[in-house]
Amino acid sequence: MSPPQSLLRVLQRQHAHIASLTSRVMESVGRERQGAVTDLLQYVALHESAEQTFMHPVAIRSVGDMSAVQGRVAEEREIEAVITHLEGLNPDSVDFMIYFGLLEEALSGHTRAEEEVEAPVLGAVVPDQEIEHMARGLELVDVWMDPATRSIDGSMARLPLLPGPAGQVGFGELQRRSLEAFDAVFRLR
Repeated sequence: MSPPQSLLRVLQRQHAHIASLTSRVMESVGRERQGAVTDLLQYVALHESAEQTFMHPVAIRSVGDMSAVQGRVAEEREIEAVITHLEGLNPDSVDFMIYFGLLEEALSGHTRAEEEVEAPVLGAVVPDQEIEHMARGLELVDVWMDPATRSIDGSMARLPLLPGPAGQVGFGELQRRSLEAFDAVFRLR
């Protein structure tokens, strides 16, 4: 498989998982919904942090058409704003469902644009070795989210996987900490 295809496949697999987690939120109620929301926010925080660490810096350096990159970054900021508002709402409330609909729409548009705009642009201008590095970096999300493997090269991943209500780590803090962890891994490679 060519490096651009490997990157696209990782993105598609992770985006399909985000869609599945989103559906799980919509289909559940009560405590089950809260758990589904937590799972979704954990995955989105790690996925976006991995993109910010492994994809965006290369894209900004390499891509002549900055709108392909800047558009995705702006979409991520919109997603973060909706999630920040969503975190303070009761998962069974009407307000939650309205904001969750906005989140679902923003995630869907964002993931589609990454697959159809950003990934092809990167594949056309970024050296294969860097594309492979991006794909491997994004795959760390799945390693950290798998409770059976939560390790990288023998080191236990120590990420605060608890976004949610008061007393737990919020999405912004989870994303900040995961960015730090991905940055540390990036520097080791």
